[in-house]
Amino acid sequence: MHRFKTPLALVTALTLAASAFAQTPEIPKTAEKGGQASEGAPIEQNPEFSAVGQRFQTDFGVTITLARADEAVTAKNYDVTTLKAEHLANALSVLAWVEAELKRYPAGFVKKHGAKNLVLANAYVSKAAKAAKSTTPAYSPTFIAERAGDSILVTVPGTMTPTIEVLGRGYLHYTLFSYLLADVKSPDSPLAPAHWKTLESDDATRETESDKRLTKASNGREGLYKMLWEPFEFGELTTLAKTDAKLKQRIEIVQSYLRTLEPRFDDAFWKTLAIIPEHQRTICLNDPIDPHSADQIKADAEIQDDIRMLEKQWGFKVLWEPGSPVPPMPAKVRLEYSYFTDKKLHEFKEFIRMVREELEIYPEQITKRLQVKNLYILNDFTFRGSGVAGQGMSWLPQVSFAYGLRTFDPAKVTSRDFYRRTIHHEVLHLIDKEFSKEGGPIFGANWDSLNEKGFAYKIGRINALTGNAPGSPNAPNQTTFYKDNTKWQGFAEPYGMNIATDDRATLFGRMMTARVADEGRGDQPFLAKLQTDKILKAKFDRMIEFFQFLKRDLAIPSPNPFDSKLEGILPPQKAN
Repeated sequence: MHRFKTPLALVTALTLAASAFAQTPEIPKTAEKGGQASEGAPIEQNPEFSAVGQRFQTDFGVTITLARADEAVTAKNYDVTTLKAEHLANALSVLAWVEAELKRYPAGFVKKHGAKNLVLANAYVSKAAKAAKSTTPAYSPTFIAERAGDSILVTVPGTMTPTIEVLGRGYLHYTLFSYLLADVKSPDSPLAPAHWKTLESDDATRETESDKRLTKASNGREGLYKMLWEPFEFGELTTLAKTDAKLKQRIEIVQSYLRTLEPRFDDAFWKTLAIIPEHQRTICLNDPIDPHSADQIKADAEIQDDIRMLEKQWGFKVLWEPGSPVPPMPAKVRLEYSYFTDKKLHEFKEFIRMVREELEIYPEQITKRLQVKNLYILNDFTFRGSGVAGQGMSWLPQVSFAYGLRTFDPAKVTSRDFYRRTIHHEVLHLIDKEFSKEGGPIFGANWDSLNEKGFAYKIGRINALTGNAPGSPNAPNQTTFYKDNTKWQGFAEPYGMNIATDDRATLFGRMMTARVADEGRGDQPFLAKLQTDKILKAKFDRMIEFFQFLKRDLAIPSPNPFDSKLEGILPPQKAN
């Protein structure tokens, strides 16, 4: 996903393994009003932090404390990185949405049945995982149930992202249920592990990836419980249960157990819980009472010809008109968007022409295999306060991609070049997911091993929230992948240090626009770097090798415009 600089300046992390994002370099904020008021002072002395602690004590019977590295119970199992003054803003942010989630429970439930302490730290690293000498760094979940101390351990990350909040809200409930399950002692209980295992559904029989994921997650007691608190997943789970008797039984067991703890967990409660809260709604910014806001765009013959040519070659539907469906998002949080109107006729026309010129060079052997369903062309495209320029939706059963043009200015060369790179960046995400397979030139270690020794992508395979899912910081000492990492060689753009897929996408975007950038003068900084940065050149060669194999495997004939563009990036080498 390519993203604009916005007032909120949030850095979007990967939400799903296949979600393809790229963004413009941007340093996240680490201090809001509360942190600035007491910069350098201990967190406990901040009045806003104290006020939050008082509310938690009054409303939930929960005491908020900061972890100490030498505290006996915690230190036995974890290496603790304590919170510092600079973590205040993020601590307040985490506590704000933890408080919001706890308020969804019946009044008094958390106070009666929940943990008595929330213990905050910057990181809890399992000593057991370290002792096992895992080849992958072990990072703790955002929430850990610690019954010995009647506590839930809470990680406050150094960098807050929308994904951390989205996933964290769910895993708060996951951990709370884990805490409750510790009291289920009887082996005859329907929730006892042995009995629960007999009720597992076979996810392999599911037809769609979404249903497989839901089934696999709901086979776990905590996983099912977590989904009950997420309105979108709750709805999908309820629908799936209509044809899965075991899933239906698992849901009934969990809900019945909760009723034994609190009678207010009744049918009315679950119906209310299924209502999508405001922060998860999608907001269309177009004026619904103006049916003629895009008449000039519809009547423009050149625009409509470009759209028809795109749809014919790629087989997708170009969605641009007010009233078109909402673009699907990977994380179900607030989305603000708008489609184009005549007020930006010129910008729309220029971008459609650019998209057509850039996408028409791809061979049909590639475009047909990608099976892209929709191309969304939006004006506003704001995901939790962050303006999105491009997004490849490769996690969907039928992929789509989208561009947001709020800052597109066809009169500026830098703007045109940025969006031209963005077009190819998102396409590469789709190609990468469809065609890059184990053992291939750009897959896994064959790509990662090209990096300098000691480098680790910021987002890796271990999730900071769950310990085993995609989307976690894999290099905690790399506090940003911008100014603090200028020493590393091998990247077309700093954003490529985020994750390997974005490393490849940023490189590919530069490759495909190397000769046309800067009004035809070429992307000289990138071309010069290819001559001096051996690692970047090795990645460049590996990308060329990938497309050569793709050409062979798909029987793409020569010559073709795509080949010509790739071959024309670097001048032919002179024979010795």
